[in-house]
This record gives sequence, structure tokens and C-alpha cells, in this order.
Amino acid sequence: MPENSSTASAASRGPRLDHVGILVRDLESAVAHWSNRFRVEVARTVEAPAMSISAAFLDVSGAPVELYTVHDADALDAALDGAPAKLDHIALRLHHADGSELAGCAIRGPGRPDPIAAPILMGDATHVWTEPPGIDVLLQLIRPSE
Repeated sequence: MPENSSTASAASRGPRLDHVGILVRDLESAVAHWSNRFRVEVARTVEAPAMSISAAFLDVSGAPVELYTVHDADALDAALDGAPAKLDHIALRLHHADGSELAGCAIRGPGRPDPIAAPILMGDATHVWTEPPGIDVLLQLIRPSE
């Protein structure tokens, strides 16, 4: 069924799945296991010393899988609670700089439950991690900077 222009424009304003994030204890080992088992390659890596994280984005059809670790051992232990890895968040890319998605939400940084005062600017977008009431899944919301 062909899309009409109002359906297409509504879809273009909605969020787009950016990636799925998996917090891991041993990034190098996790990348090797994912790469070997699924025959996927690392599309890009990210080092964010200010946030004490390293990440590898795997080239999986549809949306990348982000394997990432936190270099703060106490924060990593608290987040993983003894597990070697856990599904951590779903990242949605928003198409506008303002919106009501964060109304009533506490925002935080990656891999930590502590609230932060403002979104984190990375590249040309701001990032927050939050669990909106009624959604109850940790979301990373990525929106263009103003």
C-alpha cells in the first residue's frame, strides 16, 4: 500500500532506531565473540574519556549493536551485578531539537544510575539516558543540538 504524504511526513518526524546498547565487562572479548559468531565487523569505535567509556559499534543489518564498557570498576560492577554483560538500552534518534519526550523523566549518563543535570553533547547531537514512566526500558534519546 503506497504511503500518502501525511503518513510519510509523520513518519519522518518520528524517532528512528539508532542502535541497541549492550554493557559488557570485557569489551575486547565481547567484540571477538560477536564478530566470530555472527560474522559481523566493527563499523566504528568510540572513546569517551570524559564519560569513562569505550564502545564498539558492530555492523548489524538494520541498526548497529553497541558493545560498551565503563572504565569505573565500581560503576561497572554495580551495573552488571556479577554478569559479564547485559542488554542496557535502546537508542532512539529524534528529528527535532525540542520535545516533550523527557517530561517527568530523570536523566542520567551511560552505564550509571546517577542523575545528570543536562544532556551530554557528543558530536552534533545531545544524548540522555532515561526510563520514561510507562515505557520502563532504558532509552538513550539522541536529538540534534539546538
